[in-house]
Amino acid sequence: MTVVLSEQVRVAIPMRGGTYSAVLVILHAGGLTGVGEAPLLPGRPEAAALRAAQETAELDLSARAAGVPVAELLGGARRPGVRCAALVAAVRPSEVAAEVEGLVAEGFTAVKLKAANAGGPVDQERLGAARWAAGRDVELRLDFNGRLSVRGALAALPGLKVFAPITFEQPLPPDARPSAWAALGDPLALAADESLAAGLAAARVGLAVKLATVGGPRAAVALANLSPGRAWVGSSYETSIGLAAALHAACAFEREPPACGLATSRLLEADLGSGLMPAAGFLALRAGPGLGVGLDRAALERYRVDS
Repeated sequence: MTVVLSEQVRVAIPMRGGTYSAVLVILHAGGLTGVGEAPLLPGRPEAAALRAAQETAELDLSARAAGVPVAELLGGARRPGVRCAALVAAVRPSEVAAEVEGLVAEGFTAVKLKAANAGGPVDQERLGAARWAAGRDVELRLDFNGRLSVRGALAALPGLKVFAPITFEQPLPPDARPSAWAALGDPLALAADESLAAGLAAARVGLAVKLATVGGPRAAVALANLSPGRAWVGSSYETSIGLAAALHAACAFEREPPACGLATSRLLEADLGSGLMPAAGFLALRAGPGLGVGLDRAALERYRVDS
């Protein structure tokens, strides 16, 4: 199919605690439109984001032309959707407990907190509050965003294991070598979302795969299928367009993923798609070809920024 028009649009959408910045690629061919989205993050080359958005738009366009979901072009839709982990935005322990209670009541079976104290006493209180509110069976995850050294991780993680089961996400910096991760022990309790590499996959470290980090949906599926450990997809606060691409990738994984980090659209002021929201903690593939979500042109014009 010959593309007759290609657009690149940058957007900035206010969200809780900041602004979400992204690039969209929009392809037109044969009366059809394919859309891809990738977040623009500090420290990540913009060219990588453009490649991921371009590949997503191409897949969306090809799948619409073929009349199939994008997941079929990624190896087949092996499941109708995925469980989702909800991100807890509260910081104070009492507010963490209240938010977790609400999320569990909505049907979420996994929740994630961002570390506020490098795993120290404040984070212990927050995780204790989350565990109390969640009960025994809800999975807790704590994301360090790469802010610990090996020594710091060895000091912090043992004191947090009392709140098991907990997944410790990205405790080490993105450039940490597999040998540094191995020094932490118990790879099944660890997960990487920025250090996504075959070396960590082989070491059975869990992978929270983000499409823009690895280069697009195809690379995400390939990496997840390579890993003998756990692999799921996460978001960087994308709109429904980016979330739909991640959902199709997760549905094409050969093995059932743990709860995926795709319940983030509620943090944005507005959406650019048609509102992909989990119900009872589950995010389902939508019927129809391509990504299954449309582009809201009015919202796109409202939040677009000149490059």
